[in-house]
Amino acid sequence: MAERINVGVVGVGALGSAHARVYSELHSCHLAAVYDVDDEKNRRTASQYGLPICRDLDQLLSRCAAVSVVSPTDTHCTIAMKIIGRGKHVFIEKPVASNTAEAEKLTESASARGVTAAVGHIERFNPAFEAVRDELGDPRFIEAHRLNRFSSRGLETAVILELMIHDIDLILSIVDSPIVEIRAAAIPVVSHTDDIANCRLQFANGCVANLTASRISAHPLRKWRVFTRDRYASLDLKEKTAELYRLFRKSGRHVDLPPRYVPVVEAGGKYIARLGVVVKQGEMLAAELEDFITAVVQKSRPRVGLAEATAALSVALDIARAAGEHRRSASVFAPTPTEVQ
Repeated sequence: MAERINVGVVGVGALGSAHARVYSELHSCHLAAVYDVDDEKNRRTASQYGLPICRDLDQLLSRCAAVSVVSPTDTHCTIAMKIIGRGKHVFIEKPVASNTAEAEKLTESASARGVTAAVGHIERFNPAFEAVRDELGDPRFIEAHRLNRFSSRGLETAVILELMIHDIDLILSIVDSPIVEIRAAAIPVVSHTDDIANCRLQFANGCVANLTASRISAHPLRKWRVFTRDRYASLDLKEKTAELYRLFRKSGRHVDLPPRYVPVVEAGGKYIARLGVVVKQGEMLAAELEDFITAVVQKSRPRVGLAEATAALSVALDIARAAGEHRRSASVFAPTPTEVQ
């Protein structure tokens, strides 16, 4: 059996603590260290896993071969550069960096040092998306809604970079064409950054994607609808379920449907049939971090590397700029709160 590699986590807030838990449960690695600038979180998490307390990042790096960076976005580049500089492999939560210049700097450094770098676009590991991924070739229209309940965490990051970037990454993974037009609108409602955003992406091959993201919704929702030339997929990324429909043309008196397809509608010599989609359930974060560790051990490419993460970040920033231009040109501002008597 291969030797388990030592891993560490920088930043043990809610998500970083989840990284630590998953690493402690994986058979392919050993949780060796955690570090957080918050002394209380640092001590509590180290104690929870029976680890020595790391007083700084250098102490953590001396104990680890690979590290998850789960700190605020504006610290990603500085921390990850130090990790890469020490020749350690790195997993960086999304967004990979604050801007594309930082992302490109990380890419150049990781390549020069020969280290594996993965980025936390966790929806790539959503079992609903995985179940129909191979059926979504050449999409024509995509609609994505990602709505969260309000939380006081993460308000320093605009909703486009906090939430919409998940859907941007998924879209870029299935649309093999450059974006030629972006239309967007976004407004702050309860925070100082945008809380609701909508955009329309037009691709050179004719595909159109409409994305909506909100972090002040009463009911959480993460749904996708994808239309190709002969398929329609409906995905619930929150509930991890998927439906797939396909168009068949009738030849002769009968139509021979592939296995697991059930006819739904017949009209004009055509059938619309539904595929019984089997979604294999599992913890997405565990799958994502297992993919990272496998890439480190086997010296292979992680599912989402720096190139893919930089592309998603670049589009997210373009959308944010388009939303800003729309706000200035249309004089769209957040509503004035009504005082409660």
